[in-house]
Amino acid sequence: MPINDTTPAGFARYANEFLDAALITDNGMGGETKYGQFAPVPVMYLIGHSIELSLKSYLLHSGETIDDVRFNYGHNLKHALDSAVDKGLSDHVKFDEIELGALDVLNELYATKQLNYIQTGYKNFPSFGPLESLAKKLLETVSGIVGWRVDYKH
Repeated sequence: MPINDTTPAGFARYANEFLDAALITDNGMGGETKYGQFAPVPVMYLIGHSIELSLKSYLLHSGETIDDVRFNYGHNLKHALDSAVDKGLSDHVKFDEIELGALDVLNELYATKQLNYIQTGYKNFPSFGPLESLAKKLLETVSGIVGWRVDYKH
């Protein structure tokens, strides 16, 4: 299937799979979802990718093209979220300040590929609990809008 045939529901499906993988991996590595804990790097990458795909699903559904979501946002979660909010996402779902703060911290690592490749130096890491909460609320909301059913396996 050509990339131009990618649908919002297809993005939501992949977002679901990446979120499931993040939660299963976190559980398997002994992680916790308390607000004071941060997850291992692979888990943060997986949940970041789920959030990215959920946001891009919503943006596609809102009329953006596949090229728009690929090239205008890259991997910048904050930029994609801001655009989704501008397109009405906040009419469907609300995130609290703790969740948004954790997303900001994750975005610093995720958008710059610091979760993909080792970069030495001091880094801030987000608490996993608020990321999990945000990712689930986002996915469940977007899935309902674009016609995908959430199917957690964890």
